[in-house]
Order: sequence, then C-alpha cells, then structure tokens
Amino acid sequence: MTEWHTDPGHLCLYPFLAAASQYVDTAGITLDDLISAASFERARLRGKARVIEAIKDATIRKPAIISPAQVDMELSSYPFARILVSCIGDGYLIRRYALSEAKAAHERLAGDASLDIIYEMSEEFDIQMEFFPHEDQVLIAFSDYLRFTTNIRDKQWRLVNRGMERGKVKLSKAEFVRVVQEAMYDRIKQDLPLKVPKQICKAIEGYMGDIKRELEENRKKLGDVGFESLAKDPGSFPPCIKTILGNLKEGVNVSHGARFAVTSFLSNIGLTEDEIIAIYKNSPDFDEERTRYQVEHIGGDKTGIRYTAPSCATMRTYGNCTGTDDICEKVAHPLTYYKRKLKLKAKKKKEKTVATKGQVEKDETV
Repeated sequence: MTEWHTDPGHLCLYPFLAAASQYVDTAGITLDDLISAASFERARLRGKARVIEAIKDATIRKPAIISPAQVDMELSSYPFARILVSCIGDGYLIRRYALSEAKAAHERLAGDASLDIIYEMSEEFDIQMEFFPHEDQVLIAFSDYLRFTTNIRDKQWRLVNRGMERGKVKLSKAEFVRVVQEAMYDRIKQDLPLKVPKQICKAIEGYMGDIKRELEENRKKLGDVGFESLAKDPGSFPPCIKTILGNLKEGVNVSHGARFAVTSFLSNIGLTEDEIIAIYKNSPDFDEERTRYQVEHIGGDKTGIRYTAPSCATMRTYGNCTGTDDICEKVAHPLTYYKRKLKLKAKKKKEKTVATKGQVEKDETV
C-alpha cells in the first residue's frame, strides 16, 4: 500500500475516499461521539464551516495538518457536514456542497498529481487507464470516459473532438484529473441526503441555524434572478423553457443542449447578455467569464451570427421537450409558442377590457 493511502494528513485532503472512511472506523469514532461528545465540538464546528464555505465560496479550504488531533478533527468533520446537509435537505445545498468538496479536492490533486496518485485515483474510482508520463498522456476506457464526462459541457469534451487509440480515449494528465473531479462529485453526492433519524437532526439543530441563514442570503443574491424577474413575459414561455429555467434556478447542472436552448431562446426574444448570465448564477459550477463567452457566442457578439433557438423536433431529440400543453401541439418552435401565447393573452386582455367597459356603461345607464 502506498504512502498516499496511509498518510492521514493526505487523506484529509480527500475525505470521501474509502481509506479515509476506514481511518475513522479504525479510530473508533462513533456516531454518538460525533453528535454529542464534548471532545468532538471542534469537529462539529469544522463540519458546519465546511457547509458554509460551500455556500459562500463554492469551495472548501484545506487547512494545514500538523497533529494527530487535527487529523481526527478534519476527517470526522466530513461525515458531520454530510449529516448537516442531509438534515437540512435542500436540493440546491446538496449539489452545491458536493461540487464544492470535489472542486477543493481537484485543486489539490491538480497541483500534486504524482504518478502514484494518478494510479491510486484510477483504482479508487475503478477507471481503466494507461498513463504515459513522458508524453503527458492518459488513455482511459471509452465506457469510463462516457461515465464521467456527461455533465462536462465544454466542446473539447465531446467525443467527436477527442483522439482515440486502441479503443481508448486520449487525455492529458490535467484532463484526466478533471475526469477524476467528476468521479469525486459522484462519490460525494452518492446517498445524499442520508436517512438521518429525526432525533439526530433535532440534537444538532443548533449547528444548522447559521447554515440556513447563509443559504437564505445566497438565495437573495442569486436565487431571485430566475425567470420570474425577467423583463419579458415569463408566463408566456413554453413549458420546455420554463423547465430548464426552473432547474437552473434550483442549481441543477443542466445539459449543454438545454443551456444552448434557453440561452438562444432568451437572446432571440431580446434579453441582454447580463440578464441571461444572471440566470446561470445559481449553477453550482458557475464561472462568469466562461458563461459570458458562451452567451456572447450564441448571441452573435463573437461571430456576428445569432443562433436561433432549437425547434421543437430538436428539443424532443435531446430530451428537452417537457410538459407539453395544447399550444405545443399546434406549433413547431418554442419562439412560435411564445408569440402565439402573447397574442392569446393580449386578446383575452382586450376582451376583458371591452367587457368591463360595457358593464360600466350598462351600470351608468341604469
């Protein structure tokens, strides 16, 4: 077994690994200790801090470990953080926390990716790979590539843009580490929310108040930029666009196709780039510079060509056609839906105004 696997200080950087869990078990730390023992108060506070850091900064700091006591605190704070997140039970918080832990681990791994760690990570996450250090090249199994890159949206990750050798996908070492981040995210998010007994959630309520307040502040800053606040008429948006926008508001990491569809739709109906970028700020992996580039590209500022929103047929092909209604059956494009819905609403408003005016005139005559 390598030093990487046995060094407790190193495990603190990757607390979701099987070896880290085994360390906690071997140390004899029980659930009762974690929840109520006075000697674990620092671990509970550190667990709470992990969650708050995830909400505020979308990453989690990795303090220097200089004593065995710090190792116990850091490694036991991780399961306590998971318990806190599970007791609160907020979907956005779960995704944000999992991604923040994965990003923090990725940052350390990217700066410390020795040959041993590369192989240990591939073993940990059952990734079939070959590493050629002198070429800075990794070959990973086609199935593993698909398994861990589904949610990576950059064009470079599309399979058609990758090199293949002997049925395996070519990656640089840095790209392989990015794949490992996705594996980390899946591992951390796995089983969340945990099935925590009500009495345990009740016992740790005191640690949840600050987290809930920070979550609410975060929602005030970012959560109110959903489609309800758009300058256009969101009530007339087609169901597919409403669904994608709702997912974005809840922090769901939606597919590349869904992002393209909603961005092009909003651009086509006249929203500004800043208004569209604001829609994405709740995404757990939000990167303003990258988002701005993509929005400008779709809106035509980068190429001079504004992309039209995908047709209904294309939306169906990519699984983005959801919640159809009677208007959907009569149109072939989301923009046509929007225009027709606006006309119907305007017609109803006019009819209501005429009816109200007629009733007033009748009352005055009487």
